[in-house]
Amino acid sequence: MFLLYDLVFLLYALIYLPYLLITRRLYLGFGMRFGLFSPTIKPKIKAKANIWVHAVSVGEVMVIDGFIDHLRKSYPAYQIIITVTTKTGYALAQERLNGKALVLPSPIDFSFVAGSFVSLINPKMYIVVETEIWPNLYRKLYLKKVPIAVINGRISDTSFGRYKAIRALLKGILAQVSVWCMQSPRDADRIRELGAEASRVFVTGNVKFDDLPKPLDTSISDLVSNKEELWWVAGSTHPGEEDILLDAYDKVIKDNPHWRLIIVPRHIERAGQVMELVARHGRKAVKFSELNKEIRYSENAVVVVDTIGQLRSLYGIASMVFVGKSLCVGGGQNVIEPAYYGKAIVIGPRVENFRDVVACFKEGQGIVQVQDAHAFEIAVRELCADDLKRKTLGDAAVAVITANQGATRRSLERLAGLLK
Repeated sequence: MFLLYDLVFLLYALIYLPYLLITRRLYLGFGMRFGLFSPTIKPKIKAKANIWVHAVSVGEVMVIDGFIDHLRKSYPAYQIIITVTTKTGYALAQERLNGKALVLPSPIDFSFVAGSFVSLINPKMYIVVETEIWPNLYRKLYLKKVPIAVINGRISDTSFGRYKAIRALLKGILAQVSVWCMQSPRDADRIRELGAEASRVFVTGNVKFDDLPKPLDTSISDLVSNKEELWWVAGSTHPGEEDILLDAYDKVIKDNPHWRLIIVPRHIERAGQVMELVARHGRKAVKFSELNKEIRYSENAVVVVDTIGQLRSLYGIASMVFVGKSLCVGGGQNVIEPAYYGKAIVIGPRVENFRDVVACFKEGQGIVQVQDAHAFEIAVRELCADDLKRKTLGDAAVAVITANQGATRRSLERLAGLLK
């Protein structure tokens, strides 16, 4: 089976690598994904006994930022090694986790590459964030008797359908995992249905509720020099959503000229496209990287973020927030981050990957969810015009977070028995 998997993965890689080249998603150190380690990195890896944590992209890196702090306190004798798959996630991990962990690109899941990673890192425990299943890597770890743990585990509707189609093949792989720390009862039921041993599956909650907000970037808060300005931050937007945002903003600013719109595309390489779209709507587009006290913008301008790692601080200065990938594309994005700051949050209907989190906020009346672009415009205009409604919504969001904290502690308790 593993030989066949290697052949399939090889065909996939031959198709995918040219795509990475064309889209410029390769990055310095990418060769390590194939086990090509430089002589300077090997001594750093071998400096101490290691705990290996895998986070696939930006979202998972943001999840484990606070978790890593707790992990280091629990296991001070160990070095934490983080592997990340995507270019943006790798860059963010190097920035955010500098001094906390050694950051490496994640291995391509060929047998020989997975084996070289396991031999070099020689981990005492392997922790994967949010249910990434790598058959060859899991097998190599299992043969070395390295305990494998999943934290903040979740299985989206899409992933569940795909996994069910290969359930017979998955069962043996899932049996190699020592502990499953799942976000919700639904996620726990799904992983058990796919073949995970029931006694190893636990509902520990969502670690994101424990990720306390970091201090605001003062350089961002200084941008709001006019106390009458109110900022509407649209975070993690996807194609199609910017059009809806700009149409709504046209209506908002007629009656509320003190509102400013700042758009944060989920993929910063789209910043140029979004700026062109803003111009087609008859507004001036200003790059966030060029925005400072000297470079102000006119009332009809829209700020487009072209840098990574700023979204939390932007949520902190917002008076209202839209969380993207919920009106178009679908799947949703993390609504917990703006809720920490007590912001009035609006989302669309398509939040499949965060259904349980959104349900918590809806039950606590801490979020506004709309079903289409027309309802979105109505909700935004009402919030922009009503200070009290925004404050009530933000206060309720904070209360929801307070009621759902503790997943980090529960997860660490489940990991405690794995590391001898």
